[in-house]
Amino acid sequence: MSRNQTWILKHPWSVRSFHYLLVLSFIPLAITGVALYFKPFDQSTMNLYMRIHVVTGVILTLDAVAYFIIGFDRVIAFIKRSFSFSANDIKWFSVLGGYPQKFLLKKKVTLPPMGKYNSGQKLFGVCVLIGGTILIATGWGLWAFPHILPHGTGSLFGTLHLVFGWILILFLLVHVFLGIYMFDDFKAMFLHGKIPYEEAKEIAPIWVERELMKVER
Repeated sequence: MSRNQTWILKHPWSVRSFHYLLVLSFIPLAITGVALYFKPFDQSTMNLYMRIHVVTGVILTLDAVAYFIIGFDRVIAFIKRSFSFSANDIKWFSVLGGYPQKFLLKKKVTLPPMGKYNSGQKLFGVCVLIGGTILIATGWGLWAFPHILPHGTGSLFGTLHLVFGWILILFLLVHVFLGIYMFDDFKAMFLHGKIPYEEAKEIAPIWVERELMKVER
C-alpha cells in the first residue's frame, strides 16, 4: 500500500474471516452441487461428491451460525444496508451500474451516489441472506430428517434447494468477476481490509459522508 495515500478500513478482520470460510465452503458446495445435478461420474465418485457436499454444508452452517452470534451487530448492519431502497437504486439499475458501458463502449457513466454497498451488491446481499438461509434449512431437512418430513415437503425442499442453489451460483460468478475487476476492494476483502479514501469517496460517497468519522492525530 502506498504511504502517500489515505486508507480507510472497509472490511474488519471479523468480516474477512467469515468471508474466508464462506468461500472455502460455498465453492466446494457449488461444484459438488452442479456435479450432483448433472451426474457425470460413476456411482462411487458421485457418493464421494455427496459426502463432500454434506461436510462443506455443515461447515457453511457452523460458519453462518457462529458469525450470527459473534458478529450480531454487523449482521444487523448488513441486513439494514442490503434491504434499504431508494430512488438512487432505481437509477443505478437503469444503467446496470455503468458496467455494460465500461466493458462494451469503454465509456464512463455518471452514477447516483451510493452507500457502503452499491445497488447490485445490495441485491446480491439479499439473495445471499434469503437464498443462503433456504439452502441451509432445506439441505439439513433433506439430509438429516428426510424420513420425518411431512408428505410433499421433501419434494418442495428439493425444488427450493435446486432453484436457490442455481441462483446463488450464477450470482457468485458475477460477484467474483466484478470483485476481481474492482481489485482494490478485492484485496481489501482478502488481505488488509483497507481501500483508498479517494476511491471510497468516489464509489461510496454516502457511506464516507455519513458513517466515517474523522480522527485527529
